[in-house]
Order: sequence, then C-alpha cells, then structure tokens
Amino acid sequence: MFAVRPFSSASGRNASRPREDTSVSELLDLDATRTRLIRLIVGLGTFSIGLIGLLSAPSEEYSGWRVYAVVAISLTAFPVALRWVFGRWPGRRLLSAFIVYSDISIAVSLVMKDTALTAMGGTVLFAVITMLAVIAVPPLPCAIHMLFATAILAVVAVRTVQADIASGWVVAAHSLTMLLMFASPLVLVVYVSELRSRARESLVDPLTGLHNRRGLFAAVAATAMTTPDVEPKVMCAVAADVDGMKGVNDNYGHHTGDAVLVDVAQHLRALAANRWIVARLGGDEFACIAVGRPADLAARTAELVASLRQARMLSGLTVSVGSAAVHIDADSDVRQSAQDVLRIADSEMYRAKRSRWPA
Repeated sequence: MFAVRPFSSASGRNASRPREDTSVSELLDLDATRTRLIRLIVGLGTFSIGLIGLLSAPSEEYSGWRVYAVVAISLTAFPVALRWVFGRWPGRRLLSAFIVYSDISIAVSLVMKDTALTAMGGTVLFAVITMLAVIAVPPLPCAIHMLFATAILAVVAVRTVQADIASGWVVAAHSLTMLLMFASPLVLVVYVSELRSRARESLVDPLTGLHNRRGLFAAVAATAMTTPDVEPKVMCAVAADVDGMKGVNDNYGHHTGDAVLVDVAQHLRALAANRWIVARLGGDEFACIAVGRPADLAARTAELVASLRQARMLSGLTVSVGSAAVHIDADSDVRQSAQDVLRIADSEMYRAKRSRWPA
C-alpha cells in the first residue's frame, strides 16, 4: 500500500495545508512604473498638505501657541513626503503608520483652529486619506480611520454650533455632506476586494496553496519593492523536482499524486522557513527564490539544497535539486532576473536528475 508521509527532515512539523500568501495580492500585482506613480502622487499630496499648514499658521485661523504647534506639525510632513517620493513602496505596517500619522496631524490642526467654520471645511482632508486607506491597508485599520474621522467631524460640528457661527441645520447639512465624502471611497471596498480575490486566485496554486509561476514573479517584484537596497545584491533560486511522480500517478492514481504534491509543498515551505518565496511551477516542479547579500544567500542556499537532497519520504520518493544565483542592481529588471536565475537553476536540477537517474 502506497502511503504519503512527511520528509524525514521535517518530521514533527506536519502542519495542515498552508494558507495562501496574501502579501502580493495586497499590492494588486502593481508593476514598478505604477507603483512609482502612486508614490509620487502621495508624496506630492503630503508635501502640499504640509505647505498649506505653513501658509495658514500665521493667518487669523490660529493664534498664540497654536501657530507654533501647527508650524511644527506642518514641518513633519516634508520628510514624510520625501520618503514617499524617493523611498520604496512601504510595507503594510508602515502604510498603517502613515494613516495614523495623517489622521492625528489633521485632527490636531483642525481642533486648534480659532475659526470653527474653516475647521468644518478642513475635514475634507480625511476623505483624501480614506482613499489611500481603502486601497492600501487592511480593513481593520481602514475602519478605525473612518471612525476616527467621523469622531473628529462630530467634535468640530459641536464646536461650530456652540460658537453660534452657523445654525444647527447648516452644520448638520455640512456634516452630512462630509460623511458622504468619507463614505464615498467605501464604494471602492467592494471593487478592491474583488480585485484582491481575483489577484489571489491568479497568483496562487489551488492544490498546494503556494505561489504559481505568475505569483512567484509577482512576489519577487513585490519583495524587491519593499526591501532596502544593499550592494552587492544577488537573486538566488533553488529548483526542485519530485522523482518518480509519473509512476505514482500511473500506479496509484492522480489523487495519490496530488497528496504527494501537497505533502511536498507543506514541507518545502517548512524548510524555507519564511526566508524564501516558494512556488509550485507546475506538475511536480517547485522553486524557491530569495534576494539579498551574496554571503548571506550563499549559506542559506547551501542549507536549503542540502536539506532537500537529504530529504526522504516514507513512500520512497526523493527530490532532485538545482540552484543558481545572478547579480542584480537598482537598474535590473527584477522579473527578467527571476526568469533567468530560475532557468539556470532548472537546468542544474535536470542535470542532477539525469546523473542520479540515467536513461
């Protein structure tokens, strides 16, 4: 009786089928050009908000110590803007931190205004931040942002009524208008959720939960966007192919072959230990790619290759492995580099397979 069992090198770690990696779908598979454009727009918008704060600080909207407080808050916008324009695409935590920073800065500036009516108009800035929050951050931080914006709007509206600047009906109508502006980006939630769902489906292998070939290249590109530049830098790939899969499918059926592939995927991910981008390229072919310093990746690659070559399943199947590395720089086409290094690693893997299993 044919039985599927874990790799001996991963015993005791027989986890359930891995969940999909959603980090790539969060970026919606954006290419480098569109990502740079978004960063530029957000950076210029942040710069403009800081400039508006500096210009309005000495006006009749603020008095006393509030002038200096608004100037200090406005000045913080400029380094943040530079980070957006010249930095890399921020990770999820940094994006959430930017939303929090924007909310607090806007709220403090509005509450400190001497003229409550202009503060009502300034709440429109929350709608701008909501657009980015809906698209770029997870639902929970987005919901917290919208609740916070609504609370600040309520505070400003109460202050406006108490100051007897406008009638309660006018303030209510203006507040409702602002709420509609806050809520309008919610229309994007359904659309963005659908985009993310489709991106996830198109980037993930449905059998194993690993990246597919397209997902692998997208994940490598996303990793390159969010990791700091180091010199020199290399991209390493490890290609793996299960030996004897045709015999398993012919003798025991494709359902048993699928079980073997799921088992391989689980333990390949365990061996990669979140330090590699792992994918099933198709059939019984798997690949791992990582980007980093040559010395670091040389040791990491040797460790992974050795673990895979020594791995055995209780069914008797083994894995043929090949590896390769290419140097990359800031001007390199990341996806093309991934294709190149994977092609070389694939050739090395088939060379190793032929040496072990001659025709």
